[in-house]
Amino acid sequence: MVYANEWDSRFDQGLCGISEINRLPWIGLHYSGTLCKTLVLGESVYNWKPSDTNNLEKISSLHNLRELHVNHAIKLKKGSRFVRNIERAIYEKKKPSDDEKRVFWNKVAYHNLVARVLKSSKHRPSYGDYLNGWVLFDKVSDVISPDQVIVYGLETKKVKAFREHFGERVSIERVGKIGKYNPIIAQIRHAEKDMKLVFIRHPSSFFSWRKWGAFINSELRSTWLDV
Repeated sequence: MVYANEWDSRFDQGLCGISEINRLPWIGLHYSGTLCKTLVLGESVYNWKPSDTNNLEKISSLHNLRELHVNHAIKLKKGSRFVRNIERAIYEKKKPSDDEKRVFWNKVAYHNLVARVLKSSKHRPSYGDYLNGWVLFDKVSDVISPDQVIVYGLETKKVKAFREHFGERVSIERVGKIGKYNPIIAQIRHAEKDMKLVFIRHPSSFFSWRKWGAFINSELRSTWLDV
């Protein structure tokens, strides 16, 4: 089922012109009107029912990521950690209101870095998956033009592939630890402007939303709070 009224489709013509794209990113209804556009960059889609051909067909839909995002994020009572924890971090509170959640998701875009469907959460992307993902991210960014990006995950392969693809266009810095992990701040010169990326621990893992929220909000402009 396609919930076309839940997202902004105005970028679709440009996105569908990208030959590598197999899932269109979620674009919040108010994303294009924000003064500082934010992209949340997740990681992977899993095929939880590999023997179900109907499920594979569903996962292969161009709108699959958008429909998943409706089911996991916009349906506010769903307990998916990768969306509920980032909401806690963004608002720096344990229980953001339903209105706050809606405001956030309507003002951001959401895309997955890894295009290949993984068999389960126990399977990890390869270096090639990440490298291909950054190539696609680059082209998606040409279309939707984010100013800042929240990147889920601090895997060495992901960061190395990021450096390889963007080369001299990127500056990157590891900053002070949050728990056992060093967040990363990067700047890319993209389409004649600077794009800022913050790499954080994946919020579906053990995730201190208080600590990571303070870091995110110290580094990025909180456009979701704009009236």
